[in-house]
Formats: sequence, C-alpha cells, structure tokens
Amino acid sequence: MVHMTSLGTPKRHPESGIFWFRKRVPDRLREVVGKSEIKHSLRTRDLGIARIRYLEAALQIERDWVRLTNPLIDTATVCTPIPVQALAVEPIVDITSSSLISSAEPVASKAGLSVRSIFKSYAAEAQLAPATVKRWTPVVERLITHLGHDEATSISRADIVAWKNALLVEDMSNVTIRDVYLAAIKATLQFAVDQDMLSENPAAGIRVRVKDTLHERDKGFSGEEARIILAATLRPPSDKISVEMAAARRWVPWICAYTGARVNEITPLTGRDFLQRDGIPMLRIRAETNKTRKFREVPLYSHLVDQGLLKFAKSRGARPLFYDPRRSRGGSHANPHYKKVGERLAEWVRSLGIDERVAPNHGWRHRFSSLARVLSIPEDVRNILQGHAGAKVSDRYGETWPLVALREIEKLPRYVV
Repeated sequence: MVHMTSLGTPKRHPESGIFWFRKRVPDRLREVVGKSEIKHSLRTRDLGIARIRYLEAALQIERDWVRLTNPLIDTATVCTPIPVQALAVEPIVDITSSSLISSAEPVASKAGLSVRSIFKSYAAEAQLAPATVKRWTPVVERLITHLGHDEATSISRADIVAWKNALLVEDMSNVTIRDVYLAAIKATLQFAVDQDMLSENPAAGIRVRVKDTLHERDKGFSGEEARIILAATLRPPSDKISVEMAAARRWVPWICAYTGARVNEITPLTGRDFLQRDGIPMLRIRAETNKTRKFREVPLYSHLVDQGLLKFAKSRGARPLFYDPRRSRGGSHANPHYKKVGERLAEWVRSLGIDERVAPNHGWRHRFSSLARVLSIPEDVRNILQGHAGAKVSDRYGETWPLVALREIEKLPRYVV
C-alpha cells in the first residue's frame, strides 16, 4: 500500500488558493536535472482533485528519475500505474466515477490565451485608474508587436529580456522602461498566474538598472522662487485666459504653499469642499483625487482667509473653482479637466523663469515639508496635513484634531510679496 505521505502532499498558494506540486530533487540527480526543486500549478482549488493530480505528477517524476539512473530498465513494466483504490488517500476516490467527473473543475485549454484579454480582465478586476489603463494599453500592444503574436502561453523569460533590451536601444529612459513598460507587463502576467491562467510569470524578476539621478539643488522652491511665483499671482490676469484659469493662477499656488498639498488635489476643488469644524475653516481634499485614496481635512491658514479665499469659494457654489466643464475641451476619465489645469499651471510657472530642475507644481510640497521641519511641526501632524502614506490614522481621531492642526499650521510665516 502506498501512502500519500511517502510521495508528499499538494501545497495551497496563500493568495490564490490554488494547489501546487513541489518536490525536492535528490542530491544525486540535481546536476542532471538542473534544478533543486520541481514545482508547478495543479490548476485546482479542490483538495481531492489536487491530491489525485499530485500523485499522477509524482509517479511520472519517479518514472523519469528511474530512467535517468537506470536507462536500461523498462519503466513501462517496472513502474506500472497503481490503482487509485490501493492508495491510502482520504477520502478514497474512484477516478472513473461520475461524481468526480461532475465535480471536477474544468481545465480550460490555454491555447488562444491572449495578453490583451488578460490585461482587460486585470484592469476590470483591479479597477485600475483610467489614466493607468490609458498608459498601459499601448505598452501591451508594444509587447505584442515585438513578439509578433498575442499568445500568452508562448511567452518565455527570454522573450521579455529581448523586449527589454530592444527598448533600451531606443530613445527611452531606463526609469520609463522600469516603472511603466516592465511594471505593466509584470502586473498583467502575474494576474494570469494568480487566476491559474499561466503556471508562471515570465516577466518576474526581470530588472532594468537605473542610474541614480544627480541632485544639484533642493527639490523645493527657494524663498526667492516662492516670492516670484506668489507675486505673479497678484498681477491682473490676461484677457486671453478664462476666468477659471485666472482663478487657478491666483489661488492654487497660495493654497499649495500653505497646505503642502499636491496641485492635482487642489485643482478639482469646488465650493462645497470648504467647511467648518469647531468654528475652524477647513479644506476637504477628496479621496478620489488623493494619491493615497483617503480623504483628509486641512485647516485653512489665516492668510488665505484674509485674502478672501472663502468668499471666492462660496461664490462658486457646487461648481469647480478652477475650470468649467462646459467649456473645457477634451476632458476624459483618463485625462480629467483638473489635471489639464495642473499642466497649464506648470507651464505658467516655467514661464516665470523658475529653475527647470525644480518640479513647477511639486516644488511647493517639498518647501512646505522643509519649513515644517524647521518649525518643529510634529511628524505625525505633517504626515496627516500632507496626506503622506503610512501616517498613523489613529492620530487624527478625536475632537481636538482641527485645533491641533490649526495650531501647528499657524506656525508657518506669512509670505509677503
């Protein structure tokens, strides 16, 4: 009688729940086999079926190893299949029974499994942001063009390496290849593995080396650069731009300077995003426009209130403060209007002669962080104010949060222009 423990047992993947076959290669055969372990998916989440498939695979491997060590032995007669009824597997299953056939998971043919279809399924299940889908779709098409086919099961690790090398000789940065091209394909093919469409991810572990960027100055605006930008916000607006774009130039730099928020967290604001907590004017940054997908509320610095920001916000009501959807052109889920506003603001800041080594929008965020450290604003408060991932959410609970946040944010010196 052959016991299951003599051949091993199937192991369940902790994330997908699919059972896998794993068997250590004996030391005497490792050089011949070329690996220390043999493993592959059993393509099922049913333990009973996994046990049968495991035994079949284990017996086949034993036959192969007999051939390797004793090439003259006829394994067809020596290693005849053992009837399942003789195996001490609980529960004992008759592989010819109709109950097993009806309960077994269908093993779908892998032929015709396309990268396009995998990516479409992945994007839907993972609810990828429209901008990500827009950015990654051409990447998938680029890989298909390079391969000359769309057959996922035919992609090898060597294919992905060759594609990476082909991208490297083009006029494309290593960062883009790493963070966009390889990232998109790795995520797509890993989804196929997790769904038991593929047994392994041929892109896993493939890397492109990225040279460290030279940093020749601080990432944040200097005091003089901040003064230049804020002074420009007070100039009479051009009659060639819309009233909303004029408002964006007037207010967005000031709000970013006093909150440390990302520009694309501010450009979607409507009048309804301004509220009161314990009598303190607050700005609500919505989850859907936040990189961390979590809303936060930030007290308004007194200088913003003194300049009339609340009055302007109230005049807009439920409408966006810095764009009019009825007049904006080409807005979409993948490239919404508020992002276009941020892009135009960046162009405007560049036109003021600001150092090109500083991100024209993100420079405020870095400057706010630097000032907060100098002023000894506690790190946990800084993280919550700026919406940094990893902040302790528990620190914002309780009725004292608006008072604490206002006390700390009022430590900032006023910009005088």
